[in-house]
Amino acid sequence: MALQMKSYLSIDAGGTFLKSAVLSSEGEIFRESVFSVESFSGGTKEKIFGAFTKIILKGLDFADDKGMELRGVGVAFPGPFDIEKAIPLMQHKFQSIYGINLRDVFYKMSGLPENIPIKFIHDANAVLAGELWKGNAKEFSNAAVVTLGTGLGFALAEEGKLLCNSVGGPFMSIFQLPYKEGILEDYVSKRGFIKIYQELNSKINCNGLEVSDIGKLANNGDENSIWTFQKAGEILGESLKDILVEQKIECLLFGGQISRSFSYMKEPLQKVLKNVSSLKKINVVKSIDYAALWGALNTVLYNE
Repeated sequence: MALQMKSYLSIDAGGTFLKSAVLSSEGEIFRESVFSVESFSGGTKEKIFGAFTKIILKGLDFADDKGMELRGVGVAFPGPFDIEKAIPLMQHKFQSIYGINLRDVFYKMSGLPENIPIKFIHDANAVLAGELWKGNAKEFSNAAVVTLGTGLGFALAEEGKLLCNSVGGPFMSIFQLPYKEGILEDYVSKRGFIKIYQELNSKINCNGLEVSDIGKLANNGDENSIWTFQKAGEILGESLKDILVEQKIECLLFGGQISRSFSYMKEPLQKVLKNVSSLKKINVVKSIDYAALWGALNTVLYNE
């Protein structure tokens, strides 16, 4: 009798969508297994758990249909989050499941056998873990990743190992770093990019505008859109410089959906950070879509 292929379900829990895929132990993503569903992060716990149940069952069904042996589930989740206890501690999204043990809920709602481990990892840490294993940080000992989206995430690795805080989240946060009259997240998260763009286009109604829209305009040569990303790159460089020096960072990567327009931020970043002697690489992550899924898988393999 032929041995079943080992497989793993990875889930990336975002504020807008849950994304999942079934992967091999080597990190190969079975593309036909990639699936996403609305996360309902601002909704009731029933809505949120319904979305998770749907995405877990989808992965289980895929593995079963392909005759694969499912060996574990990895979940990348935004923070604050107690990794060991599997408890979300967020007040700004997923509020209705604050303090609930997600591991217990997932076992009960999906019927997943309890001998199959469910492991959690902070989403920014997952992106960096994925890049250290399969992406653009593979050749570096000290690396960092910035995730740009609705919020602003940051993760660090030293000697190839993630640096974590007492509850398993990223060792250091940057979203609350003081910047001008506010904090850094006010300037380089979704609301920050839109704020910069709005200041340049005061006569335009920006209601409903997404950063992806600004990216499309930049791709079409719109100068104010290009300048928006350039300014954000400059702000990030100024805010990160001392941290990169202190942590002796060799590789600085950018993930999250906004990083799809990273090419417009790269030159200002390089200019501001040119005197950081340890820094050898500034780039976007190898896979904006899959880095967190690789990282979620990696946390399961690491604990096998």
